[in-house]
Amino acid sequence: MSAMQEFSFDFNDPVFEIEGWRLSAQVISFENTYGLPDTTPATFPVRASQLAWAGGQRSTPGSATIDATRTDDGITVTVGASMQGTIRCTKLIVRGLPPGELLGHRWARQRITRGGTTVHYPSTTHTALVFLALPDGEHIYFESLDDRVRTKRFAVMEREGGTIVELIHEDAATEMSAATRTPAWRIGRTRDPEAIARRHDAHVAAAFGIEPWETRADVPAWARDVSLVVALHGMHWSGYIFNAYDDMRAAIEFVASHIEGRRVLAFLPGWEGRYYWQYGDYRPEPMLGGEAGFARLAATARDLGVHLMPMFGANCVNTGLPGYAEWGAPAEMRSPSGLVFQGNRPDWDVSRAHDPGWQAWLNPGAPSWRARLVEQVSALLSTYGLPAAFFDTHHVWINDPNYDLYAGLVALRDELKARFPDLLVTGEGWYDALGAVTPMSHAGLPAAWPDVFAKYNRNWLHLSAGDPSRGSTGVHELGYSPFALAPDERHILPTLTVVDGTLAHGAEGVERVIAQARAYARRWL
Repeated sequence: MSAMQEFSFDFNDPVFEIEGWRLSAQVISFENTYGLPDTTPATFPVRASQLAWAGGQRSTPGSATIDATRTDDGITVTVGASMQGTIRCTKLIVRGLPPGELLGHRWARQRITRGGTTVHYPSTTHTALVFLALPDGEHIYFESLDDRVRTKRFAVMEREGGTIVELIHEDAATEMSAATRTPAWRIGRTRDPEAIARRHDAHVAAAFGIEPWETRADVPAWARDVSLVVALHGMHWSGYIFNAYDDMRAAIEFVASHIEGRRVLAFLPGWEGRYYWQYGDYRPEPMLGGEAGFARLAATARDLGVHLMPMFGANCVNTGLPGYAEWGAPAEMRSPSGLVFQGNRPDWDVSRAHDPGWQAWLNPGAPSWRARLVEQVSALLSTYGLPAAFFDTHHVWINDPNYDLYAGLVALRDELKARFPDLLVTGEGWYDALGAVTPMSHAGLPAAWPDVFAKYNRNWLHLSAGDPSRGSTGVHELGYSPFALAPDERHILPTLTVVDGTLAHGAEGVERVIAQARAYARRWL
């Protein structure tokens, strides 16, 4: 979500009416914003042979088209454009809509204001579908039928007692040119938004080849038997140790004495040393027990049937690491206009400055970074015989002009699976197409219609979930969060956070989680 800015004058967009819908269009380059001339014939298909700018005061060579087709509940629309210069995006403006509430940002309802709201796909909404929920129970929906991961922005604002919705499509920055044509936008009315969500989900599944959880080829058979995720926190960013490797061994021995080891996925955040500070250089941390300690941990897990899953940063590293200029700098994420992406900027040192200048965000689509990551992950997996790998922040998205980010994630997954066919690849967040890359994740679940996730994927509580002893979030920057059980849902695995003192001082909560995991296995597995 972000606040919106507006021109301080009337842009004078002509309005075209079709099937009761009032539409306008704009074309935006990296230099300016353009509209259709007010002399454009008001008939469909709309054809403009030049572009207007500065509110119609000026014109420039170019063209724009709006094509619309009637559907059973509305219309589908495509926008095309060409001009002298690189087109960044096109905007389809739907005007004259009634007042209502926005339903779409992680499926949460939000009041629509004059200041407006922008919902971004894939970064702040899980799928390219939003609804305008009307007071009488009807919903107006706005859906992109793209079959690729490309930026969409839904801008919604109150105007003249009603609502305006802007549908913005941005081509892949690696492909931007002087011409563009959007995938179809579908706009319609419904009293059954869940049916629209299911239909859209079917489109996404077909577009990205996502299979149901029970038949997914990228899910190892053992992963379908897991009913408990145990997050064994290692070292905090500051160097504070929650669990050394032998502490982790003791924890999984305790858990495996209360539930079958094969039911347990042991998630290891902060295993490699100082959390985030060590990102980009993955190896057992000497202060946690070194290679020998990690080998004992891996051997114990294998003997108990527990599945170890270390955490890696998919796209975030420390710029102070040796060789960064060769493998890191060429991979730095950038926006389409060239701004270096700065990411989430946690306040790691509690200076209240949120200024981690040592922290860089890299695109896994860049060969130099992906090669380093694949080699380091592969070395650990093969040395210690590990069955799973978790990629932190792999849901972070930017339309990088140098490398296709989503394609990089697919390549990362494929390169690892080629070396380790039975490897479970998981990650932090989720959006629809990302579910095709990682079948399991630990954040980003849609609240209103979980079936768009649950049919294909599984989830567990985020590593920031509080532990049962004192609500510690371990290595996570949140600090403390109240302990709570995972929701009793088939697609959400019971989750136990283990920090120092959890087993000794949070015994009641630990037993509640393990009991929930046993019940989950009886009910669902």
